[in-house]
Amino acid sequence: MLPPVTRRLPSWCSHGRMKTIACGLLILAMKTPCLAQTPPSDPTPPPTNTTVSESSSSSTSSLSTLDRRLRAKELLADALTEESHWLETTEGKILALFRPTEDKVTKGALLLLHAAEDPQSWPPELENLRQKLPQYGWETLAISLPQAYAPEPPKRELAPAVESQSSSSQADDPNTSTNAETTNASSSQSSSSTPTEDKPHTVAREQLIKAYILAALNFLNQKGRFNLVVLVDNSSLYWCMQLLSPSIKTNTRDPNTVDGPLQALVITNLQPQEPLTTAELEASFSQSQLPVMDIFFGPDNSVQQAQRDKHRAVAMRNKLQHYQQTLLEAQPKVVEDDSNSFLLARIRGFMEKKARGTEIQAKEVKNQP
Repeated sequence: MLPPVTRRLPSWCSHGRMKTIACGLLILAMKTPCLAQTPPSDPTPPPTNTTVSESSSSSTSSLSTLDRRLRAKELLADALTEESHWLETTEGKILALFRPTEDKVTKGALLLLHAAEDPQSWPPELENLRQKLPQYGWETLAISLPQAYAPEPPKRELAPAVESQSSSSQADDPNTSTNAETTNASSSQSSSSTPTEDKPHTVAREQLIKAYILAALNFLNQKGRFNLVVLVDNSSLYWCMQLLSPSIKTNTRDPNTVDGPLQALVITNLQPQEPLTTAELEASFSQSQLPVMDIFFGPDNSVQQAQRDKHRAVAMRNKLQHYQQTLLEAQPKVVEDDSNSFLLARIRGFMEKKARGTEIQAKEVKNQP
């Protein structure tokens, strides 16, 4: 019987080292599932086209503004069915509010013009005139004129792009330059063949004012109202008088009566942010026989004082025979249905004295030479 063979383990398999290796394997086995169970980081959300969303939202908001404005006018027309009239103009339909006389004698008509896009946004002073003057024989027709457009920002010239070194190196290569010229030619040809989008057309403000006033005058003429007083704010005075001044003729027979449909002018300086220039006043005060009532509203300050002095100086220089400037200090709150408001009394007294007429039938006007 052979003696048992004794095999010696290598030195690294000693008891101490085996214990260390076993502990290391155990730790590694415990860490591995923990690493596998670690949740992955949240994936980055896909990029969104913010430019498109912002542009679409802005266009939607602009369209909704126009829709709301039109809807507000329609609601106002529905609420004032007997007073509202949609007038046809060369630039579309406009809403006009007409109140006939409530007296036995019709003395004339007051055309109220105010630069506010929405009639419901008018100051209560003007609404008070519109509602209460018919009680004294003065019919009223009110239309809204377009507000002054905001000035466009100046165009900025872009600096020329700096050519990179790669483009210069490509230019040295004749083959590359030939390909670039071909690409540029094809791109320019495609861009020229592609129709460009038309820019939104904005009608000039003076053109809209002229169209609106002509429609209002035509409406009054159809009703046989030829004794006319115009009330307009300072924002629209110049363009209004550019249309009406040529129709005013000097009356040599009676210097106290204007020969023309416009018998008197009332200016309400409700837009202090748009002061009239000297040239605009000179053109607006060109008819010396036309009675003018120039109303300013308190509180008065140095800026308005200078503007009032300018108005008066131009009126005197142009020899206006019937010019009245009025400063209305702070009055009690005016409500639309106040029949005793101070402004109502002042304007009614001015019209009674300077522009009162008798009702003329349309047949008589047509038969006149």
